[in-house]
Amino acid sequence: MITTELRTADHTNETGGILLGHHTRDAVTVRHAGTPGPAAVRTPTYFLRDLAHAQTLADKAFTTDRSVWVGEWHTHPTGRPAPSARDTATYRQLLDDTELGFHSIVSLIFAYQEGRWTGTAWTFHRQRVTPVELTVSRMGGPM
Repeated sequence: MITTELRTADHTNETGGILLGHHTRDAVTVRHAGTPGPAAVRTPTYFLRDLAHAQTLADKAFTTDRSVWVGEWHTHPTGRPAPSARDTATYRQLLDDTELGFHSIVSLIFAYQEGRWTGTAWTFHRQRVTPVELTVSRMGGPM
């Protein structure tokens, strides 16, 4: 889903979606990546996913394999594939929301540089933001 969205997206506006999977003691496995959804807000410096679309994907993933919300992916049409101040503030708000129950959040950020997308994975914990190793394996078709 992410590669399709990157290939077809308007490179001048941010896009993204939710990441669904499983937390283990030392790793997060992402099983499903959502698209922005038809009601998403996309600007050059801001992306807000379609909440109803994200909830439908989350419900389907939970029914399929018990996947839960583990993070998000999004693009930066300019700049680097690193968290912006807005990204960091958003993830801190999610971590502080006790109803959500996050102990960490995974973020995949892609930047459009020199005619191609490059990406970096990040993990957000209460007190730190860390780039993390990303291992990609294709385990099935899109949701």
